[in-house]
Amino acid sequence: MTSNAQHLTQSATALAHHRTHVGQAQATLRHNRVDDGDIEEWVIDGRTYRVRINVQDDIDHGAPWEEHDGHGPVSDWTTRDKRPGERVLSSDRGIKRFYDVQEANRIAEQDGWGLTEEHKAALLQRLAKPRVVRRPVGKATVTHRYGGLMQEFHRSTETVTIPGRDPNKPLTSGEIRAEAVRRDFENLRGWANDQWHYVGVIVTLLGEDEDQDDQVATDYGHALWGIEDTDPAYIRTTADELIDDVVREAHNEYLEAQHWAARDVTTH
Repeated sequence: MTSNAQHLTQSATALAHHRTHVGQAQATLRHNRVDDGDIEEWVIDGRTYRVRINVQDDIDHGAPWEEHDGHGPVSDWTTRDKRPGERVLSSDRGIKRFYDVQEANRIAEQDGWGLTEEHKAALLQRLAKPRVVRRPVGKATVTHRYGGLMQEFHRSTETVTIPGRDPNKPLTSGEIRAEAVRRDFENLRGWANDQWHYVGVIVTLLGEDEDQDDQVATDYGHALWGIEDTDPAYIRTTADELIDDVVREAHNEYLEAQHWAARDVTTH
């Protein structure tokens, strides 16, 4: 004769077996680009689940150079003048932030900053292009104004075309490092000037009744924050991973309820 304890143990084992064999969640309604408030439908083992995706500003995330390694030094807001080796990162009503290019190059060399193959190819293409520049020619001339001692130096200039580098030669470590620093500066300047932001991706399970969607509170338990909004593909991948977790969790709860319902056991 089988005891109740043995029966429950066997049932739990069977339920665990079902959970390990849950099928792959497949989207039946999915957007290529994620926008805040998108609603999608995903099917797992023939059962449809509806989810809402929210993309919200991560207002608690600090400046990228404060939150993450791998950036050049950035000053606090200041009214001082720019120092040698610095570039203005952002300005607001007479105060500025400076990016220390010279120190960033030192850090880049020390830490081995590099470029992706795509970025290397783009750099080679840019450096291979001829450049048009103006340069001084001849000797400077001296003139006196109003018979005084003030002197003005005039020098003629000419416009010349400088050929680009040989694209067949590999990039030097200095060229790679300088480009990595330039890209870091441009990325940080974009954040400082509100050209990109950090966001969070949140996925909430909805019910079957579409008319009740607005009544379902956002579930911040299934979220990932600190994502740069410049990469829609990564946001889409993040949403897919969160959706898979949400749908699998919901489907396991459904299987558990079905399992115990077949045995007249109430679950809480």
